[in-house]
Amino acid sequence: MEFAIEKHKDQTYGEKPYSYHLQQTAITLGTYYDFNVSLMQAAWLHDVVEDCCVTVEELNELFGPVVATLVWAVSGTGLNRKECNESICQKLILCPSAVPVKLADRIANVEAARDGVGTPSLIERYRQEHDAFERVLKPLRVEVAMWKRLNDALGFGVTR
Repeated sequence: MEFAIEKHKDQTYGEKPYSYHLQQTAITLGTYYDFNVSLMQAAWLHDVVEDCCVTVEELNELFGPVVATLVWAVSGTGLNRKECNESICQKLILCPSAVPVKLADRIANVEAARDGVGTPSLIERYRQEHDAFERVLKPLRVEVAMWKRLNDALGFGVTR
């Protein structure tokens, strides 16, 4: 937690410090996977590779190979959002144990946008990406209640 907060110290999430998003991701994940230390560490660290010039090798040295692999799997690479999302989906197929982290991240982002903390217009982007996101990730056996929570936050409710 301290490492992630320090690395993101100059970033904001809406009008809040970026640590707000990291905390919400960890809280969301903890609701479903409370006793998995590696997943909780990855929840706090999930954006440091993409946003903070931290390498996977550095994470491996500081937090071990399991956490480094989880963070790598949820870190997108590419020239645009579509390429980044595709890279994440491909990595999550190879590392399905990281899917709960990505799903908690998405839930935290959607709920923040819905609640006016993040950018409300992002909800539509997440709605448009949802079918592809769900098609790849749902078969990788994530807690069903997490999918329900994401669908509810997106306004899909029980229709999905």
